[in-house]
Amino acid sequence: MDNHIALDPRHSVVVEACAGSGKTWLLVSRIVRLLLDGVKPGEILAITFTRKAAQEMQARLHEWLHLLAVQDDEEARKFLRERAVDDIDDVVLSRARGLYRDILLAQPAITISTFHGWFMQIIQRAPLNSGVPVGMQLLERTAALREEAWQALADSLRAAPDGETAQFMQWLFAEYGLYNTRALLENFVHKRAEWWTYSQGQSDAVAWAVEQLRSELGVDLDADPIADACADAGLQADVQAFAQALATGTETQCNQAGQLQAAWKLADVHRRFAALSAALYTQADEPRSFKPTKKQNAETFLFARDVLFDKLQAVRDTLIELDSLRMNQAALHCGAALLEHYQELKLRSQQMDFTDLEWQVCRLLNRSDCAEYMQYKLDSRYKHVLLDEFQDTNPLQWQILQAWFSAAAAVDARPTVFVVGDPKQSIYRFRRADARLFGVVREFLECEFGAYYLTQNETRRNAPAVLHAVNGVFAPLPDGFVDFEEHIAHHQTLPGHVEVLPLAVQLPSPASGRGAGGEGLRNPLTTPHAEAQSGAREIEAKQFAAHIADIVAHWSVQDEKLLMETLAIRLSEQTTLAKSLVMSGHPGEGGKVRRAAYRDIMVLVRKRTHLRVYEHALRARHIPFLTSRRGGLLDTLEAEDIQALLTFLITPFADLQLAQALRSPLFA
Repeated sequence: MDNHIALDPRHSVVVEACAGSGKTWLLVSRIVRLLLDGVKPGEILAITFTRKAAQEMQARLHEWLHLLAVQDDEEARKFLRERAVDDIDDVVLSRARGLYRDILLAQPAITISTFHGWFMQIIQRAPLNSGVPVGMQLLERTAALREEAWQALADSLRAAPDGETAQFMQWLFAEYGLYNTRALLENFVHKRAEWWTYSQGQSDAVAWAVEQLRSELGVDLDADPIADACADAGLQADVQAFAQALATGTETQCNQAGQLQAAWKLADVHRRFAALSAALYTQADEPRSFKPTKKQNAETFLFARDVLFDKLQAVRDTLIELDSLRMNQAALHCGAALLEHYQELKLRSQQMDFTDLEWQVCRLLNRSDCAEYMQYKLDSRYKHVLLDEFQDTNPLQWQILQAWFSAAAAVDARPTVFVVGDPKQSIYRFRRADARLFGVVREFLECEFGAYYLTQNETRRNAPAVLHAVNGVFAPLPDGFVDFEEHIAHHQTLPGHVEVLPLAVQLPSPASGRGAGGEGLRNPLTTPHAEAQSGAREIEAKQFAAHIADIVAHWSVQDEKLLMETLAIRLSEQTTLAKSLVMSGHPGEGGKVRRAAYRDIMVLVRKRTHLRVYEHALRARHIPFLTSRRGGLLDTLEAEDIQALLTFLITPFADLQLAQALRSPLFA
């Protein structure tokens, strides 16, 4: 990758870079170059995904500018050359040394924030007549409020059991059960920003959405496609034609012909259609294989078969579409009711969550009467925008940025935009992130901003052996992976190791209720119950614990002068998948080889659900460990009091946490 282009303050740039390639270094270096080029700190907006990343970015920027201010000339020149600064004369050097002072005294200061932190700033600067709620507090933990909203919905349904929403809820319970229904409705609330965007401006959003879906599917809820089909004389003729074709064949085919004729004679049309389906389709709902024999006319047989299957499949497809429409109608009614309770609870307590915040800013910059005014304020404030970890951005966040960028392009007041990320590292789908946005944004910026697209596939973090495994996963995919290019290791001599543990296979359990010999019933007074064998996950946990013990007993690593030193064991959530062990690191100067220790090992799992199984295996091997699973140290009163205090310090509006801290022994 050409750093001269990436760090040039005049260019908009999109950088797609792999893990360990120095994306954060590049972004902070871009900020240094902007400041060195005379850009005022208040004109720079840098957005990253987490508070921790924003704090680290701020700390690194201050550290670098401080070093520039105090280092000798040769080191300062070296620093600038690494950031593609050419022609470093005394004037440039003097300007670089003054950057630390400038950024400390700047008013307004440089904005390095998360999306939601920046959105709060926009909300606070919105005009009073913009329609944005005033004085709202940001709600970060919503589980308790969502539970309260669910209870409020249940109470409202009990108060009106014959109401439309109650009837739809009963239908959902009957079709999908309580757990799936609740998951469906809570997912609707989670995706409410998309719902608001889709139904914007509709007086009855649910009725409008149902009508849109009905028109798209081309079905009518009052229609009965089975009755219509069975009333068609053509279908009866097709059934008889295929039955006659089957009757000239084998004994099995003759029996099948009899089943078809008997099915059609049933008086109830729904039973008739069910019997026809049972005769023509397998239990797996696949068409049965009907093939002509040598003595049958193949052309006549196949024609009769295909015509009948086509007509029945058309009815079945219509039934599926009707079920889909009914499900969506019920889910939209109940989901909108749950959402109404959830929003009412937040409004009553003067709170908004992250999605509310995103929606209010999106509406403010896109649809409100103040949109042009707010876009003008952004144009006049920020001249350079830097976006980190863009693969974790969700569509609504991009809509907010796009509204601003498009308005700026329309009046030829474009800021420079620097985007960096890696679609392969998108891990926040549960927060509505969509890695496909990276390609959309790249095309937009190339077209509207003349942005350069740069790639960096050389990583300084991983050893060649690890990259060989990574390339082996992504390269052979049938359709590729976002134009995947193989990764290259910067440190070619770095030792590394990738190992696949044996597949854990669950052993068969003993016959239930039988004796040791498997014959007859067990006498509980004389024969103990045979315990089931260990499941696949327990077997996997034992393998994993045994391998850790082997690593500590026989492996060697370089000492703590390593810039990074990690043994990572990733346990998949699916026991049928292979388990891999990875070791990589940077060679430190003067590092000595020593025996591996437990502290060198990090275990990664997708969910906490089965951590207990792995913990049990580690205890059985007397292996010390720290876990993120709830329980133990973090659930003690002392730890909860400290967590409450830290939460309040991070978010000063957390009143309940403040009350808990003040009542604790920390404050007597």
